Amino acid sequence: MNSVKMVATSSYLPETRISNEFFNEKFNLSEDWIKKRTGIDYRYFAKNETITELGIKVSKKIVEENSINKDDIDGIIVTTTSTDRIMPGISFEIQKALEIEKCMCLDVLAGCSGFINALDIARKYIALEELKNVLVIGVEKISNYLNFEDINSSIILGDGAGAVLLTSSNEEKIYYSNTESFGKGNEILTCHNNEKLYMDGKNIYKFAVSKTSSNILETLEKANISKEEIKYFILHQSNSRIIDSICEKIDISKEKVYKNLDKIGNTFCASIPIVLDEINKKGLLNEKDKILLCGYGGGLNLGSIILEI
Repeated sequence: MNSVKMVATSSYLPETRISNEFFNEKFNLSEDWIKKRTGIDYRYFAKNETITELGIKVSKKIVEENSINKDDIDGIIVTTTSTDRIMPGISFEIQKALEIEKCMCLDVLAGCSGFINALDIARKYIALEELKNVLVIGVEKISNYLNFEDINSSIILGDGAGAVLLTSSNEEKIYYSNTESFGKGNEILTCHNNEKLYMDGKNIYKFAVSKTSSNILETLEKANISKEEIKYFILHQSNSRIIDSICEKIDISKEKVYKNLDKIGNTFCASIPIVLDEINKKGLLNEKDKILLCGYGGGLNLGSIILEI
């Protein structure tokens, strides 16, 4: 099986930035209540853009920023929880917008951890030599589904898009994945058609901390890689309390866990690729670095991937 390499990243955020002040006034909160509870200062809402437009914009951005020959892209996988129609899928619209003549397109609906599943699917297509260059996109317009009377969910969620290009590599690159689902408990995070999102914060916290911690440790053991060998643990940007609790439970330094939810919020499927783009653009990733990606959320779904840069 061929190795895979992450060769490009990009991200896109809508123009409208929503500060905590908006919610402070609505819910009569003290100035620092949201920050202390979630770690979030800002989030973005796409008021004049559809979710498909967000996906197209991040796709065009990754192509332009990295001088990618769009005709070399033979796979597009999009993951989201907030698609606005059954068909055609967002991936097909991206293919159309990029004017790619021949391409495998797939939309993945797997909850907040969907980017992990999408990346793993892309890797398998490449490793089996069925595709060579796969564009993996996490995109959300979750603001469409927010109940602005629900303080627990509305203060943390936001819109955005992130993209990664995976390609076949002749170099031996470490890659391990560990995905699992727990449909039995899925009532704690739901969103039905034409309804608002429901989130049981207390039980989501319990699930995320306990199951995610175990999943990460299992992935490290499977790969025979120590925590010290991982340069960055890139967790789904849910909220600071969950991320900090996971760090404490598996005894990893907070310095190894990159967070940007303070200025972006929780963007569900888009959160991990947005972080990847930020650390990549800052020059924080070097050849041979090992990173661990971990998503968790609706489904219930979770998974980890160890990826060598």
